[in-house]
Amino acid sequence: MPETKPAGTKPAGPFLSTAWLAAGRSLERPPAGVRDTVTLRLEITDPPPGAPPAVDVDVDLAAGRLGVAAAAGEPPGLRIALPHVAARALLLGSPQERAAVFERGEVRAEGNFSLLFFIDAALRRDGSGHVAALRAAAGLPAPARPPRPSAGPPGSGAAEAVEHAREALPGTVREVEREVGTSTPGAQLHVSLDGVTLADAGLGEARPGVPMTHRSLPLWYCCAKPLLSAALGRLWEAGVYDPYLPVAHYLPAFGRAGKESITSMDLLTHTGPLPTGDDPLHGVVAGPDDERLRRALGVAVPSRSRRAPGVNYSQWWAWFVLARILPVVDGREYRPYVEQEILGPCGMTGTRVHLTPEDFTAFGDRLPLIHVSNPRSAPQPTHWWSTEAATTRCIPGVNTRGPLSDLGRFLTMLLRGGDAPGGRVLAPTAVAALTARHRTGLRDRYGNADWGMGFRLECRHLGEEFTSFGTHTSPRSYGHDGLWTAVAFADPDAGLTVAVHLNGKVEHERHRERILRIADAVYRDLRLC
Repeated sequence: MPETKPAGTKPAGPFLSTAWLAAGRSLERPPAGVRDTVTLRLEITDPPPGAPPAVDVDVDLAAGRLGVAAAAGEPPGLRIALPHVAARALLLGSPQERAAVFERGEVRAEGNFSLLFFIDAALRRDGSGHVAALRAAAGLPAPARPPRPSAGPPGSGAAEAVEHAREALPGTVREVEREVGTSTPGAQLHVSLDGVTLADAGLGEARPGVPMTHRSLPLWYCCAKPLLSAALGRLWEAGVYDPYLPVAHYLPAFGRAGKESITSMDLLTHTGPLPTGDDPLHGVVAGPDDERLRRALGVAVPSRSRRAPGVNYSQWWAWFVLARILPVVDGREYRPYVEQEILGPCGMTGTRVHLTPEDFTAFGDRLPLIHVSNPRSAPQPTHWWSTEAATTRCIPGVNTRGPLSDLGRFLTMLLRGGDAPGGRVLAPTAVAALTARHRTGLRDRYGNADWGMGFRLECRHLGEEFTSFGTHTSPRSYGHDGLWTAVAFADPDAGLTVAVHLNGKVEHERHRERILRIADAVYRDLRLC
C-alpha cells in the first residue's frame, strides 16, 4: 500500500480540544473489526476544560491510520491513565518521548501492555501521514530526529567471528541471515557444545548506523529472569530462604490485599493470582524506585482471581518483589549480589545487570535498539528500554544487557551442575531443583506449559504446539524466552547451549516460527537429531 501524506493541515486547536478532535474525524478512519486495528483508551487524569476525560484511539498497525474519539462503550484491551501532557507525548511525540512517558511514575496501565510496542512502531512509521496531520492540527512541529551515531566499522574480530560460526554451523547461520534484513535488522548468536564455543557472532545492525557484533550488548528481556532464580537458589541452598513460605514472611508489607498466602514458588512458576494485564508496574516499569516498590507491594488481588491457580505470567512486578528478598536475607541488593555471586564466578564480564550513568555516557548511543515489525511494514526502531532512565534503573528480570556469550556461560554453569571457572555457583542438587517441573497441568495460549523455578521447560511431549525450544531438544531442556526477540536454552542430554537474539520484534506466531527454524538448524548442523 503506498504511503500518503495529507497536505495543508492547519492548526485547529490544542490537543484533545473539540476543534482538534473534529480535525481528526476528517481523516480516513482505520477499518473496524480487523486484526490489524487495535484500540487503546487514554484516560486523562487532568483533562483541560472542554476536553473529554477519556478518548479511544484506533490504530491501523498495517497502514498507520488513526482514529481518535471521546471514549464510549466497553473499555478495550489496553487502558492507560495519564496526565494530559503525557497523553500528547504518547500519541504525537517522538519515540524517545513515548518511552519517557513510562519513566516518570505518573502513569497507570491495564491490559495487554505488549500492544504498545506495535502501536509505537505504527506511530513512528506514520504510513498514512495521520500522526503528522494530527500534530499539525494541534500546532505542534514534527519531532526532531536524533543524529545517527558515527560508529565506524564493526571492529576487530567481528567478521572473523561470523566466518567461524559459518564454518561450524552453516545451516544455522543461513537461517539467521534469512531473518536479518527482513524480520530483524540484526542478530546475535551463541552456541556451545560440551563447553566449547562453536559460534559467537553478530550480524546486521544493532541500531541505525551501528553494526551488531559478537561484542554488542543486546537486551536480554526475560531471558534474564533465571539470574534471579539462581540467586534465590543459592539462598535456598544456604538454608536462609524457603520458596514455599509466603513472600510476606520476608516482606511483611506484601502480606495484604489478597496476597497473604502467595509464595515465592507461586511467583517463580507464574501461578500467582494476579492476571498479567493487572501488573501494577505496567505504567511505571522504568519509573522511580519508590513508586515501583509502593505499587508492587501494595497491589490488591482482584476477588475474581482468588481461586484455583492458573498461568498468570508476570513480566515485571513479581520479579521486582522477589529481588527485594535478597537484601532481607543476605544484606546485599540484587545488582551486587548477582554481580558477585553469579556473573563474577561465571566470567560474565560483559554483562550489565543495569547500566551506570557512566556506562550510558560511554556507549548508550551504540546499544542495540529493539525494532518492531507491523504487518506489511519494515522493522521500526523504538526506544523502549534504551533511554538513560530505563537502562540505568534496576528492573530485575528485564533490562539486563550483555553479549550472548555471557548468557552461554551462565547456561554452561548450570549444565556443569553449578560449577563455574571462578568457583561453584550452585550445588548440583540446587540446579536440579531449579530446573525441575514445579508447574504441571497448566497451559497458556502462547504454548507454555510445564515450568521450573523461573525456567521454561521443554514440553513437546504434551503436543507440537507446546514445543518450547525446538523439535529436536531433549525433554530435559530448560531456558527462557525474551518477549518475541530472543531465546536461550540448555540441553543436558546433548551438552548444548543455544542463545539467539533478534532485535526485530514480531508477533508471537512469526517469532515462534523463526526461532524453531534456527534452533532446529543447530541440531541438524551438529547431527544431534
